[in-house]
Amino acid sequence: MDMPKMVLFDYGQTLIAEHQFNGIKGTEAVLEYATKNKYNLTAEQIQARANETNQELGRFDPEKRHLSQIEIPNTMFTPYLYESLGIEIELSNSGIDRVFWDAASPGTPTEGIEDFLEYLGNKGIRTGVISNIAYAQPVVAERINRLLPENKFEFIITSSNYIFRKPNKRIFGLALEKAGIRPDEAWYIGDQYECDIKGAANAGIFPVWYTGAMDLPYKEDKNILTVKTWNELEECIGT
Repeated sequence: MDMPKMVLFDYGQTLIAEHQFNGIKGTEAVLEYATKNKYNLTAEQIQARANETNQELGRFDPEKRHLSQIEIPNTMFTPYLYESLGIEIELSNSGIDRVFWDAASPGTPTEGIEDFLEYLGNKGIRTGVISNIAYAQPVVAERINRLLPENKFEFIITSSNYIFRKPNKRIFGLALEKAGIRPDEAWYIGDQYECDIKGAANAGIFPVWYTGAMDLPYKEDKNILTVKTWNELEECIGT
């Protein structure tokens, strides 16, 4: 393996390990900012409508999410959800994203990621992020920068801001264009096999499967470089 010029990271369960999602807690937090709730709906009722609508749209199904390669950002989904239920929220759409996300699914850095990012920096290896995520890009960037304040990411690309979702090679191509590098000069690290590993490989980027914080069952692929700790990957780069 040649040492990469740049390492690109997935966000969820790669850089940051998110706690189990609880949409009701997120909606409860958002309702604290409601200035109107025409039908006096509870968080449970609102989340039930959200789940129903998401299912209709084909969003967030863990077994099918790689099939959906176009993102519906929350900044479009949320206004429809609340306004169709006669609810007005005294927050911007991005503000709703932040309040909801922090309550529904807080996160912590994956074990050892800070040291690994420092190692890459010391090696002169550039870094960036490509994430399939419906939250607004500034909200995602704020969380990453807050939880990993020493990061040197050159960009944080989100599907919510650029239409395409991994494994679509267009979003990988966007990152390469922004970085000014060829596919064979980059590595991509992620936890989701279909979106991250196969997506990167199809875009000509060397994929690394990080399984240290995975929240879904998986079968190993002996043809893919797979690591459970960041120290393992550091050793691979150092050889």
